[in-house]
Amino acid sequence: MKITLIASDEVTAPLYRVRALARMLQRAFDVEVLGFSFESGKGDPRSPRDFPYTAIPVPPGRSWVDAERELRARITGDLLYAMKPRPSSFGVALRHRASSGLPVVVDIDDWELFMIHPWSRYTLKNMAYALARLDYPNHYLATWALDKRIRSADGVTVVSSFLQARYGGALTPQYVDIDTFDPAVQPREGLRSQLRCEGQHVIVFAGIAQPGKGVGEIIQALQLLDDAMQNWQLLIVGPQTPYARAVAQCDERVRLIGMYPPSATPQFLAIADLIVLPQQPVPVALGQMPMKLYEAMAMGLPIVATAVSDIPELLDGCGLVVPPGDRPALARAIASLLCNPALARRLGRAARARITTHYSCDIGADELKAYFTSVARLMPHRKSGAGLTPLSAPCT
Repeated sequence: MKITLIASDEVTAPLYRVRALARMLQRAFDVEVLGFSFESGKGDPRSPRDFPYTAIPVPPGRSWVDAERELRARITGDLLYAMKPRPSSFGVALRHRASSGLPVVVDIDDWELFMIHPWSRYTLKNMAYALARLDYPNHYLATWALDKRIRSADGVTVVSSFLQARYGGALTPQYVDIDTFDPAVQPREGLRSQLRCEGQHVIVFAGIAQPGKGVGEIIQALQLLDDAMQNWQLLIVGPQTPYARAVAQCDERVRLIGMYPPSATPQFLAIADLIVLPQQPVPVALGQMPMKLYEAMAMGLPIVATAVSDIPELLDGCGLVVPPGDRPALARAIASLLCNPALARRLGRAARARITTHYSCDIGADELKAYFTSVARLMPHRKSGAGLTPLSAPCT
């Protein structure tokens, strides 16, 4: 069987999940990845491209209908796997199913309605905002309509229990290549010296700095510790977003490292003394399970995070979890790990053990193989025109 993954966009963040799923599926199936490039020439050249991927350019002035027609003409798979329930992925897949009969599975790693810009808490206001962007396929109105059709897919995979409760489907968490993310094989002191971090407590935030990620909370919590501990540095490894630049101006000890290819992520994690991920309880974060959290665990790092989504269950016994928005509690948790190396090492070892036994790519590949094999058993019925019942059995 051949699986066609349809990426929602060529921008960096969604491609990390696409890349991970494609690589695991390649172990059992033929795989092709197709997607759209809405801002040709503006993509970060260091974003992940080390997997089979074809981008269909949609420059200003090109008809979206024409671009979609080109992508669909390139589909050679027996099954469509839409990355995110967006019009440029799930919408395309559903229209192709209508004409070809191919089954459609959709992957959901965000509550997508709250990922659309500009966003407010009011649905009608968001719809009004969307009227000025109807020429862009992933506008709010189209995304809202697709959100209502998720259960019409032939299969659904989700990254968290919050999303599973909302949409059903198979829980397919983030998986990690434990051979690449291995503290025993990653250098530490060389990069610390290069970045001038010697003698410092190094906290690393790897990912896209956004308000919902709580980067500002990290800085404020660290500043609460200044009377007892001032020798800290917060390294933000990821895109230099306007928010990242704004929080970096709050303290000279905050350093923006910028984007690096996925192959460099283990090296930056290796130099960390601590990983802090204070997700905030805002709609955009309620269903998220950051991939960088799993990667940090695989690297055997001590972690402080907030009780959002499935993070408390994931870190139970192998990390410290504090209530979101409680800066004093966050500061105390940070201090307890930086000042107690034995506790930090114990939690780090437990974190790596959890990834190794439950979230390695080997495990993920087996679970994805079982799930998509079960979907494939329905393919002859789909091609003959018979109806299908959406799959909802968990992968685990």
